Parts: sequence; structure tokens; C-alpha cells
Amino acid sequence: MKAPYIVVVVAGMLLSTFAMAQVSLRTCLEIEDQTKERLDCYDAKIKPAPKEVSAAAKTVKECRFIEEEDERLTCFNRFVNAASKKNTAQQKRKSP
Repeated sequence: MKAPYIVVVVAGMLLSTFAMAQVSLRTCLEIEDQTKERLDCYDAKIKPAPKEVSAAAKTVKECRFIEEEDERLTCFNRFVNAASKKNTAQQKRKSP
């Protein structure tokens, strides 16, 4: 009985952490796209930790492993823009 409860609690914590990361990154969208300033904003929120990457990032936090700046910026934008589009679509459906 406790095991399913623990799984739900852990999953909730992980999802909320992921959501919080995306929300805090949205402030970077106010900076002009494809600029060093926007990348610096992303890097300030999720510290870069370059390493050999062979697959596309599955979470926003994996973007920090991409060494090349343009690719890292594109990676962050992919997650933030996808979340923004999803939220906009949800708001449109809720509107009367």
C-alpha cells in the first residue's frame, strides 16, 4: 500500500521540479532570440556542464551538457518554446 503512494510522491516532486525549471527559463524569452545574452540567462539558471553528447536532450536539464553555444541555445529554446505553445493551446481551449 505504501509503495504506490511513494511512487506518486516522487513522481510529483520530479514533475514539479521540471515545471519550475521551465517557468524560470521563460523569463529568458524576453531577451532577443539567438543571442549570447539569452544563452547567458539560460546558463545562469541551469549551469553548463559540457560532456560528450550523442543523443538529443530528453529534458531541459540535459541541455547543459552541450558544449557548443548555438546548439545549447537551440536546445533550451526547444523546451521553453514547446512549453509556451502548449500552455497557449490549453488556455485557448479553456476560453469560452
